[in-house]
Amino acid sequence: MIPNKLIPEARPKILDYFYDKDGNIIGKVGGIFLNRCSWEKEDTIKEFILAIEELRDDNTVSLIIEEPSLLSVQSINLIEDETNLKVFNKVKASMKLLPLVLNSIYERLGNDLKGKEVLIIGDDKECTKKVIESICKDISFITLTGYYEDDEIENIYEYILENTGLSIFYSKNIDRILTNYSIVINLIDNYCLNTQKLRKEAIVFDLSIDGKITSNIIGNSKATIIEDFVFKGDGLNIKRTKFLSSLVYAYIYEQMGEFKLENLDGLYVNGQIYKIRDLVDYKIKSKGKL
Repeated sequence: MIPNKLIPEARPKILDYFYDKDGNIIGKVGGIFLNRCSWEKEDTIKEFILAIEELRDDNTVSLIIEEPSLLSVQSINLIEDETNLKVFNKVKASMKLLPLVLNSIYERLGNDLKGKEVLIIGDDKECTKKVIESICKDISFITLTGYYEDDEIENIYEYILENTGLSIFYSKNIDRILTNYSIVINLIDNYCLNTQKLRKEAIVFDLSIDGKITSNIIGNSKATIIEDFVFKGDGLNIKRTKFLSSLVYAYIYEQMGEFKLENLDGLYVNGQIYKIRDLVDYKIKSKGKL
């Protein structure tokens, strides 16, 4: 029997359906309205999971959360474990897009991406491994920093060396090394970066779910902060609905479209959307050559 305190106080509802262009139902739009809105509390996540279970059916295999920034990585992992549904989020989608976008940026800059040094700020060894694997064909020099245990660093080092042949480095003192890197990839929620240490021409990919680095950097013109990847909703094989905007973020598009550079509408940078060519020509080049 489910305790009363775990039953959602406002029952979940089906608000609409997604249809492909042939008229077949391919998904549901669910509304879950919880009176308790402190997403940091475990009880709220449990209520959310119960509501998901009420809305799903036997054909449900994945879940798109409209505002994933409300949840922590740990909460998303708990939802996946409890429901056996794949939850799409920015980090997972970005792993597929990073090499495409990086190559496009540096090709337009006329720079050799292979010779650039990348700093990854992380705290989850499995997520870090996947990010490294996604870019290792294009990047030769990778350094890790962040919140890892010594055995986790050793595990990452051995795994990457064995599977890619790449030797990675690790540093605990981020402020001392931050100026060395042209590319920074942040994977940690609620992480405060010392923006004064960034190179003026640095490109930062803030792939954290909460976008905390971005909120700390807005107003500081030294760095280019890429927060997300934006696609045109019209390019999807799906009928229009008020629940799907004309521009779609990558974690939603991942479920409904194919990740190709030509399908990418722009990059969400410091609160604005830029085409890659415009970002390079008017933002990055103006700060000096990389």
